Amino acid sequence: MELSEILYQKTVDQLKQLAQLADDCHKITRKDDLVGCIRAMMLSPAALRQLWRQLDDLAQKAVTSAYHNDGEFNEAAFVAQYGQLPARPQHEWWSWRYQPILLDLFIYDTILPSDLIPVLQDLVPPPERFQVQGLTNAPKVVMSAHGAVMALMSAETEQIGLHDLTAYLRLVAQGALGISTSSRKITLSSIRKIVDSLMAEDFLPLPDKYRANETIRPSGLDVFARGAGLVTDHSYGLQLTETGQQYYQSQDPEILLEAFERWTQTGTFDELSRISALKGLGARATRLTQPTTRREAIIEALSWCPVNVWIDIQDFYRAVKIWHFDFDVETTFYSNLYVGSQEYGMLYGDDYWTIIKGLYINVVLWEYLGTIGAVDLLYTNPEEAGFAESVDIYYDESYSLFDGLKYFRINNLGAYLLGQAGEYVPSQPLAPAIFTISADRTVTITQPDAFTPNDQYQLVLMAEPLENGHYRLDTQRILTALEEGHDWQYLVDFLRDRHDGLLPDKILAWLEEIRENSQVFKKGETALFIKVQSAEVAEMVMADSILRKFCKQIDSRILVIPANKEKAFRKRLKELEYVLLG
Repeated sequence: MELSEILYQKTVDQLKQLAQLADDCHKITRKDDLVGCIRAMMLSPAALRQLWRQLDDLAQKAVTSAYHNDGEFNEAAFVAQYGQLPARPQHEWWSWRYQPILLDLFIYDTILPSDLIPVLQDLVPPPERFQVQGLTNAPKVVMSAHGAVMALMSAETEQIGLHDLTAYLRLVAQGALGISTSSRKITLSSIRKIVDSLMAEDFLPLPDKYRANETIRPSGLDVFARGAGLVTDHSYGLQLTETGQQYYQSQDPEILLEAFERWTQTGTFDELSRISALKGLGARATRLTQPTTRREAIIEALSWCPVNVWIDIQDFYRAVKIWHFDFDVETTFYSNLYVGSQEYGMLYGDDYWTIIKGLYINVVLWEYLGTIGAVDLLYTNPEEAGFAESVDIYYDESYSLFDGLKYFRINNLGAYLLGQAGEYVPSQPLAPAIFTISADRTVTITQPDAFTPNDQYQLVLMAEPLENGHYRLDTQRILTALEEGHDWQYLVDFLRDRHDGLLPDKILAWLEEIRENSQVFKKGETALFIKVQSAEVAEMVMADSILRKFCKQIDSRILVIPANKEKAFRKRLKELEYVLLG
């Protein structure tokens, strides 16, 4: 919007007050003349330079901020970076009157006029880049707003997250996870199976009789895998997609990266539902933005952060605003969301940002990135977190499971998924040697602390459990695994990768013999058996120049054809004035 258009929207009194800030315009009274004088002054390079020099430092920063943001002054971003807005005259609490300052000749409400931007080109300095600073060493405690010392719990997630995602996919591949036919949410019994398969316990202690929504890791795994296209749901439960099957068999980081990008850009689950205290989400008047728009903004902001340092969550909130990655949650001007009671719990301004957007960020960081192993976490229990101690709303309970997040660290997996590393280099070996195999096929676990539930499952596919950390490789188990669809090379690679040293020659020869035997018998294509009324009819079919190309006669009245030729068979029969019933 150009300057003259903005000025004409103001009253004569408002224009006169602006004119008092300019020596050449303060005696003019007519609106057209006031607009013309102010415009001429502001578009004059010499006059504009003089006015620029009169601005204080913070006001110059405000103009600079708008200039480098395509002419829009973002107050929230500015306050987040500089702590306050440029000072204005103080008024008594009981009165207010319009009293412009020199900055108001440059920025009108939040707009820097488009025709003013090129004139400012030689005056405005480069933008001040805000950088998030992290800590190398993990803090052990934090202070609450009331001065209480709170110990921090730590979760280094990289290896655990990758393990647990594979364990979840294994349960899906086994058909072990069911979903509600009405809500399509995973069932509590399935959640319990996931909990039992985790490499470590859930982030927060679970009560004896917990509900599905009281878990973090299991819930995050399920929502991520579905949103990432690794898993799909059917009427009978969950099953792996082709991509999910590929990742389950290979744990290829490139497949995980593609899945992560798909979750970011297309996942439909709304993380707002994980803020348990938030009400009004399903109200008729509530109009929410797409979760992907919020998620993409958070992921983009994370890609600007340093890696392998501990970042204060409050600093990240500031960065989201300063870097202009703030996101809308509702499409309406007024919010319809609240906590506690609707009468006293409506959310506005900073309270709205803190409780809704801040916790939304916490959910994404913790339940998804933390669960799959992309960020490490430092946190407290939600009950003692005091997440929103600074807000004006009285609410004496925790807002969500995620209130206690205090610091996070983007690890090597996170750097790869967020585009800050060209390849994934694990922080620690993902497949350390954990056993030895003797020539008589006895497997001895040598590193029990590194022997994960996934390792045990994989080994039991091929070996019979014995006593005291021993197993014995078994031909029948391997053949059964192949029969169930497990990839041969994946099975052999597991033995090679987790064995301490080279596999014995006798074991290699035995494995090769199993591989060769598994190739001897192969199931052919599906066939249809067709019974005809008489031997004469069968002979008629076999005499036909078209049908005999794919029909075989196995006795006087039985014909067999490939299943994929049924349509062609029916068509030719009709041409011969016959029909195949059934």
